[in-house]
Amino acid sequence: MGEKTAIAWTDHTFNPWIGCQKVSEGCRNCYAERQNNDRFHWVKEWGKDYWRTSEANWKKPIQWARQAVKDGVVKRVFCASLADVFDPNVSEQWRIDLWDLILDTEEIGGLEWLLLTKRPENISKMFEDMMQVTNVRMGVTAEKQEMADKRIPILQDSWEGKNFISVEPMLSNIDLSKHQPFCRKFGGFRSARGILKPAIDWVICGAESGPNARPMDIEWARSVRDQCQDAGVPFFLKQMVVDGKLVHMPELDGKVWDQFPEDA
Repeated sequence: MGEKTAIAWTDHTFNPWIGCQKVSEGCRNCYAERQNNDRFHWVKEWGKDYWRTSEANWKKPIQWARQAVKDGVVKRVFCASLADVFDPNVSEQWRIDLWDLILDTEEIGGLEWLLLTKRPENISKMFEDMMQVTNVRMGVTAEKQEMADKRIPILQDSWEGKNFISVEPMLSNIDLSKHQPFCRKFGGFRSARGILKPAIDWVICGAESGPNARPMDIEWARSVRDQCQDAGVPFFLKQMVVDGKLVHMPELDGKVWDQFPEDA
């Protein structure tokens, strides 16, 4: 639940609580729900029940931060791989406690929190008092063009800090050009209203896994890779099906694409 992770694009995962509700097609074959129902049984009914993890688990990010500072590195923490921190059905006090923890680790240093959501419309109101925090990279899931067009602009309007886009599970070809995916070193861009909006900093891509996994066309991944290369945006290909088997960190055109943003 925390110390070790099989997610290649992060160093740690931290789940302050477990439980979520489905909001789009990307949720249909939810791996967290499958793990809950088949093996762990954290909550009685997925989609209705929530479980706050132990106090011992909540202490781990402080330990990771201190160790990272001691080692002179910055470690990435994917927060809520089994939940969504902007889920409105979660106790507000739990969320406040999480924000306090993030602030505590900001003071220590050593961590970059990755907050990934399918509910970016809640960022501005739920994260309002945290807009100046420096150790958070905010991301949205864009599994299809429809969700990319819906969620990315909300992210850019709501959050001016570091960001990322997760195209996982990738369920369609996605054109990011309308969202101006120029990396931050080239600055942001101005909207039609003349407002400076943040650029896209990082794109993660991956096929769906597990029973009933829906297929990802390799050309879809290649297209997003090419868009990122053209724009100078780091691209991370987490997994795809090769010769009928799901391969983690696969090669695409003879190369493993494991690029990270430099401004952790």
